[in-house]
Amino acid sequence: MSHNDTSSILLDRISIRQSLLACDPAWQPSKADTWRAVFDIALDWMMICLSALAVYQIGWTIAPIALVTIGNRQRALGNLLHEASHGNLSPSRHLNDYLARLLLAAPLLNSLTVYRDLHARHHAWLGDARRDPDLLPPLAHEGDGWFHVYVRYLSKLSLIRGSLSGHLIGNHRPYRHQLCIVTWWATTMPALFAANIHLAEVFLALWFGARITVFHAITIFREMTDHYGLKPGGIFSFTREIPDNGVLSALIHPHHNGYHLTHHLFPSAPYHQLPELHAQLIALPAFSEHAIVCPSYLGGHQSSVFGWGMNHG
Repeated sequence: MSHNDTSSILLDRISIRQSLLACDPAWQPSKADTWRAVFDIALDWMMICLSALAVYQIGWTIAPIALVTIGNRQRALGNLLHEASHGNLSPSRHLNDYLARLLLAAPLLNSLTVYRDLHARHHAWLGDARRDPDLLPPLAHEGDGWFHVYVRYLSKLSLIRGSLSGHLIGNHRPYRHQLCIVTWWATTMPALFAANIHLAEVFLALWFGARITVFHAITIFREMTDHYGLKPGGIFSFTREIPDNGVLSALIHPHHNGYHLTHHLFPSAPYHQLPELHAQLIALPAFSEHAIVCPSYLGGHQSSVFGWGMNHG
């Protein structure tokens, strides 16, 4: 990425903000809602715990349903961790980080500090082959459709390891970050085993089983829908917007995570405000004439997978 490309990122943010203010001079950025974040975190954890309890009570025959539910809610918690890295869970930075470290980062085997650092670089160097840590290099071969490329990424050992172990292994960071993760698990798991050893075994099996299957599959697809197959050089040219689209959005992009273009333009906008902000932006020519908005995930030339393969989806 050249200096001109990084300038384009800043220019995209400035120009769209100016257009929004020109249309509505009274517009103000939304503030984080602590109670909304607490409710969403609690609901995600409740669904995870109820799924584990259902398998414990009913049996492993319903494990596939539990794995889908838990993997999806792990992705939801991961999306809230993403919001926490921007300070979007609470107006209080201390409370924002406390919620993230206690209920989001460590359970997902992540460090908020490491995540925040990597994600800040992603925003600052979007699409840069050397500096963007989230960049997925092209893997398409001649004749490939989108599914071939998706499976190729799905089976990459480095990405599988990342989904399973998070920041616990191989991130070359100070050991204190791994220590926080280990401390969380060393504190919570003995308490659960003491309460009910069989339930604890079910929970661990489902938690890590979901991470390596459903969570991994959703995460790879979600990462690819954000930027893969697009042209670096600015936010508009390298980011897709996928408005809420029923069940698939709830599965792939929980907590409105599909509004990725809006997020890159306004990183400090809380996740629960993104649909409303998108509705404001889509009415602006400065947005609608340049935005890559995908009304569907899989079907047509405006789908999120169009451009992934050599056969263009």
